[in-house]
Amino acid sequence: MIILESFSLQRFNTFGINVTAQYFCRIKTKQDIIHIIQNELQVYTKHLFIGGGSNILLCNNFEGLVIKNEIVGIEFIKENENFVWIKSYSGTPWHDFVMYCVENNYGGLENLSLIPGTVGAAPMQNIGAYGAELKDTFVSLEAIEIKTGETYIFDNDACAFGYRESIFKKEEKGNYFID
Repeated sequence: MIILESFSLQRFNTFGINVTAQYFCRIKTKQDIIHIIQNELQVYTKHLFIGGGSNILLCNNFEGLVIKNEIVGIEFIKENENFVWIKSYSGTPWHDFVMYCVENNYGGLENLSLIPGTVGAAPMQNIGAYGAELKDTFVSLEAIEIKTGETYIFDNDACAFGYRESIFKKEEKGNYFID
């Protein structure tokens, strides 16, 4: 993992605003995020995690470390007569995840296609469209506590989903990295 200085964020926000991060890095594994939490966040007092850049408006240069989540992948876990369990990593583009489900005839997410962003951002605001919401098909997520680097599991109830809301936008805002 390389930390770059004075890095343009223009291609990492959907508004295409040309602002600069004082420091910038990409994370591609869970080990990368653990390293960032245990080492870099002690050095860089201000930090910002970004995924697809569709839910942020960058108006000024960012004085601190911007961490671009590129932890991607989709794994089939199991299925029974009624359900399919799939794990997707937080940096996976949301639409790619939906298309994986559609292409494999796993119903339930098709109304949520074409929503910009990443899988990790989806539970933060309980994304929804056309009468469907993430909470309707969501089982659980792994999140890494920023203070300690410890991993926790949040099931559907623990996420406290509401209309475009979750625990990660309220009482736990900024405390976890959704893996």
